[in-house]
Amino acid sequence: MVVQIYSILVLLFRAIVAENEPFDMSVLDWDLEANMTLPFSSWDRTKWVLSVSNDGMPLLVDRAQEIKKLQDDRSFDALKEVEFLFFSRANGGKPVKLTFDRTEMLPSYGFKKDLPTKILVHGWVGDSESEVIGPLAQEYLKKGDVNVIGVIWTKGARTIYGFARKRVGAVGDLVAKLVGRLLDLGQVVDQIGMIGHSLGAHVVGLAGKKTPQKVAYIVGLDPAQPYFLMSKPQGRLADTDAQYVEVLHTNGDWLAFFTNIGTADFYPNGGKKQPGCGRLFYRRCSHKRAVTIFKESLMAKGYYANRCPSLDKLNHKCNLGRVEFGEVDVHPLMKKPRGVYYFETNANPPFLKASREVLQDTPQEATSEQEAL
Repeated sequence: MVVQIYSILVLLFRAIVAENEPFDMSVLDWDLEANMTLPFSSWDRTKWVLSVSNDGMPLLVDRAQEIKKLQDDRSFDALKEVEFLFFSRANGGKPVKLTFDRTEMLPSYGFKKDLPTKILVHGWVGDSESEVIGPLAQEYLKKGDVNVIGVIWTKGARTIYGFARKRVGAVGDLVAKLVGRLLDLGQVVDQIGMIGHSLGAHVVGLAGKKTPQKVAYIVGLDPAQPYFLMSKPQGRLADTDAQYVEVLHTNGDWLAFFTNIGTADFYPNGGKKQPGCGRLFYRRCSHKRAVTIFKESLMAKGYYANRCPSLDKLNHKCNLGRVEFGEVDVHPLMKKPRGVYYFETNANPPFLKASREVLQDTPQEATSEQEAL
């Protein structure tokens, strides 16, 4: 059964939606190999379509309902349906809801152009309660006086995964316009960082390609893999989307990427299955763990990741130097790490733990070998 489920997911991930092709009904018909024995081999394609659940498991959904959703998808208007939540110490951490046309009023709600700004984006089926939005915003406000803007695209994300994926570009375009608006308000681009989880990681990546200037950094938290695996860098999160791009991989090869796509790529516990996630829903648990680890790292000090020579040599024995994990807001841009990094975590919170070995810090200037990773 496990082998069959794995085979289904592999096939699902191969059903790539071309970045510039129109979205049509063919997305509902997965290309299943005829000679393959599947639990769903006898399903009626006139009534059902194969999808993937929040837990990374295959499931059948009603075809008629999905066709209706597809029709609704054609009318999705990011400008009207995406909302922004503004958090700041000035308003007591209570979110202020805004549409894009009202973002020019941000200063009246406590936005300060001289403070760093964090733009947070949730993933598939996410909303304002997603850990990468409200909880992460509050953690940032605990750490310091900053502007935090949550991008709420729930109306685009709460649908069959394939449809949500096609909305990523439109949401990314709007986030790029948001950055432009911040610059118009006097914000310096080096003060802007964007953080996204799962599909949200690609939203900030695509936004970064279209901002008037490159933002200081992007953090991709377990960037979604389905429908992106074969995409060229211009169609997904990539290392050129900001001055610095950091990626945290926690469920690679399943729900997320297991390949280097950032300036620095971090693989806690090997980047595939996270300790403490059990057996039944470990994919979803591991996928969400990226947000929790990152949130912990904002307040933590003294937790290190060890640099590895390459992804295929990723393990606890890596000893090419170390960097302090979670310092994306602290080090000057020229001192950002590059390459592949490994670190271990606990099975229960707090997940971050001190490194077992004391290694020489990684040189800050990238070598030619690092540049190639």
